[in-house]
Amino acid sequence: MFERVLTEEDFEKVYPILEQSFPETELRTREDQLALLQNERYRLYAIKDETEKNGGVIAAWELPDDLLYVDHFAILPEKRNHGFGGNVLDMFLEWKRKKVVLEVELPEDDLTRRRIEFYERHGFVWNDYPYMQPPMRKGQKPFPLRLMTRPGALDGETYEQYRSVLHHIVYRYTKEDLGRVNK
Repeated sequence: MFERVLTEEDFEKVYPILEQSFPETELRTREDQLALLQNERYRLYAIKDETEKNGGVIAAWELPDDLLYVDHFAILPEKRNHGFGGNVLDMFLEWKRKKVVLEVELPEDDLTRRRIEFYERHGFVWNDYPYMQPPMRKGQKPFPLRLMTRPGALDGETYEQYRSVLHHIVYRYTKEDLGRVNK
């Protein structure tokens, strides 16, 4: 079901799924995403369907304190709304057995509300702390999102710890950068 992407050849098979599933503000450049395969904390998995074809992709970071950050989760359009994505997410979370955090867009339209509800059905909790995702590409500005966590909600101190870890390890922001992002 999950096949770790380790080579550039395999990467080229899954990156288009990310490109069609995420806006530019939520996706690194092809070169930056490919370079992450060398990061010891980063894991990119092709999600194989019952015919062994790529049905989606999941990218995650193994972080300190037994924390897993789901960076990207995308299912091909033809596989959506049939339970495939939910089953895959549940299997992935059961396999990893860690505290999990992910970022979601604010619930401003039907699509973003449905995405949040999808994660809630799979055990995630909305955290209403203001959160700014650092730019994924040069020249972009921070982007307002919210964190969803599993197995439960975050208190303020834990939220700050998670935010700091994400900004420092995933986005590689310095303390000075973080001060500008969180204003």
